[in-house]
Amino acid sequence: MFTNSLSVSPPHCAKTRLRLLSLGAALVLVSGAAVAQDTGKTAFEAYADGLKELGLGFETGAVDYDSTSDTLTISDSTFSMSGTIKNLPADDIDITGSGGTTDIDPSRLTDLTYDIKLTSGTVTITGFSHERRQFEAAHWVYSDDTRFVVTASAEGKGRLKIDGRLAGASATDYSFMLPQAPAEDPQRPLSRWLPAIRAALLTSFEEIRVDNTGMTMEAHATEDGTDTLVFSGTMQLDGYRMADAADGRVGEHSFDSVTQNFRTRDPASGSMLAQETRQGKTIYSNIDSAALVDLFDPDVSASGDTVTLIGSGSTIDYSSRQDMPDGIAVDIAIDSATMSDLTVTKRDNTLLALFDGLLAKKAPAPEELITGMFQLYRSFGITDARISGIKVTMPTPEPEKAVAVNIAEMAMSEVGSNGIGEMILVGLDAPDLPDGGSLKIDWAAVKDIEFADYTPMRAMISTLMADPDFGEEHPLDVARAFMPRSFGYEVKGLDVAVPQFGRTRVGSAEMTVATTVPPLPTSFHVRNEDIRFPVSAVEDPEVRALFRALGLDTVVWSDETRLYWDDATLELRLERMMLDIEGLGRAEFSARFANVPRTLFEDPENQGQMALIVAQFVEASLTFKDAGLTSKGIAHVAEAEGIPENVFREALIAQVAEATAPIGNQAFTRMVNEAASRFLNNPGDLRIKLAPKGPVPLAQILGSLAAPQTLPDLLNVSVTAD
Repeated sequence: MFTNSLSVSPPHCAKTRLRLLSLGAALVLVSGAAVAQDTGKTAFEAYADGLKELGLGFETGAVDYDSTSDTLTISDSTFSMSGTIKNLPADDIDITGSGGTTDIDPSRLTDLTYDIKLTSGTVTITGFSHERRQFEAAHWVYSDDTRFVVTASAEGKGRLKIDGRLAGASATDYSFMLPQAPAEDPQRPLSRWLPAIRAALLTSFEEIRVDNTGMTMEAHATEDGTDTLVFSGTMQLDGYRMADAADGRVGEHSFDSVTQNFRTRDPASGSMLAQETRQGKTIYSNIDSAALVDLFDPDVSASGDTVTLIGSGSTIDYSSRQDMPDGIAVDIAIDSATMSDLTVTKRDNTLLALFDGLLAKKAPAPEELITGMFQLYRSFGITDARISGIKVTMPTPEPEKAVAVNIAEMAMSEVGSNGIGEMILVGLDAPDLPDGGSLKIDWAAVKDIEFADYTPMRAMISTLMADPDFGEEHPLDVARAFMPRSFGYEVKGLDVAVPQFGRTRVGSAEMTVATTVPPLPTSFHVRNEDIRFPVSAVEDPEVRALFRALGLDTVVWSDETRLYWDDATLELRLERMMLDIEGLGRAEFSARFANVPRTLFEDPENQGQMALIVAQFVEASLTFKDAGLTSKGIAHVAEAEGIPENVFREALIAQVAEATAPIGNQAFTRMVNEAASRFLNNPGDLRIKLAPKGPVPLAQILGSLAAPQTLPDLLNVSVTAD
């Protein structure tokens, strides 16, 4: 049909000049000697000859030319392409334990035979001209009886057939070139086509459109010599359009609507499961597919420059119905979806050589395959993508009842080889889950993910390929190579009801973890606010009984922990560790250490003990603000033991004195006893503070355990209550 264009993004001047030079060089390589411009039938004959030189079939009936209107009319045209691709991998290729490229077992190879035909009753071309394998046409129109048929079969594996029809197919201001077929090269069966592909990217047009496309598809699998239908379907595509193509770029690629009806065989039951999808107006803008050729071309250096592959995209009114086994179906509807700035970055990879090898019956080395796919994944990024107005309807075990899950929006942003900025879910609502359950989330996000550097990961892949046991023997080394350098999540407005356990709500929950010395985190922050759950949901019977004894039917919980190690100052600071249970009280703890060496995080297994010995204690504090725990706890235990509360309270004070007596510091014991007595008799705030005059080595603290009476003074301990 039309010579298709691959391409777009706003031009980067230097990059554009380089690409045009590259395309120009490719054009010179594939072009023949210069000739004068041809028009009319002469140009058309050159076109037919060019197709045949490429090994393509092209037959026509009458070819008429009206010189007044400069219009060619071609009757009964047939474009065809057929052949056999030999020795394709047809089964899984086992490369486990392979130390390098190996020959593929011939029993796992098959030949793929294909045939593609495009027929049209009438093709009308206006303003057709040719010069040096370059062709131009003001208008190129196919009649509405245009048909295409694609058949393919793999020996002993199966066959495929696609039968389609086109109506309203045309191109305006259409310019393309027909490159020469590359020379045969058994070692480079795929990559030898790169110059021809680059030349084809020079295709330009104002518009290519197909008003209606309809097709039927079916596939059969061959098992034990018997063909079984495994897939069939139809597709209707309306309003297909590409516009503003030039210099390897396309300004717009769109269609008005598409409807697909598929039936796929379920291997377990043997039945055919139906799927129906519909999609409304879909537009992609500023497409630069030439960047994909750069990505795979080994002659293009890995500059690290980021190029926009698709500037923006949008679609509306998507719906899908998928049959599942046992006669049920899942319905999905999406109001709209958008994306912006899908990018590609040229990185060193050997994927093209890998595919050349596969076609030459060579299985890739495991390391080459893994790193090649990894580099391909690292080459792509996207600035923003979001889906809005999502509704999923699923059947339940209860007859005539379905579960509806609604999501206002899902999105991700700043996704690339360095990490993920944010993935969010907004407004999830499933109000009627089975057995009276429900789920609601106002906001949830995974964010601030920074991936590990590629170079250490690449080295670790080589190590693991050479020694599969390395991971079990050195887990920290593996974690150090692959573990993300930062990670975070956030949840707001979680409300979940679980049958038999009741309703749990979370006001907000968040966590951020980061490290400058992997694999251990050097920065950690977690905070949960207003977590509410029924005491009946507590699994531990003793804890459940205690909460009930303390007068709680619902636990209302908040907590926070902030920990940070400074690589420059070597200070480790536990800024806050807090736990607050409504109706019981709040406990807060903080601590600070100096001279905490990097080796504690780099090699905790071998250097952790030594790192702790050289570290220094600076200060710490613990505060408990009573909100009912003390009085309720004393009353509960006293009642359980059958003694008066005042007697039990005095017994607790005596136990405190007994516990501190072995320290051998009378002043410390007296201070603790006074604070304990004051707090137990009138619960309020209890504070314990350790504030030595200067940093104290942990080794000295450990040594002082032999003379514990010195510790309260060494650490300047104070215990107060009010």
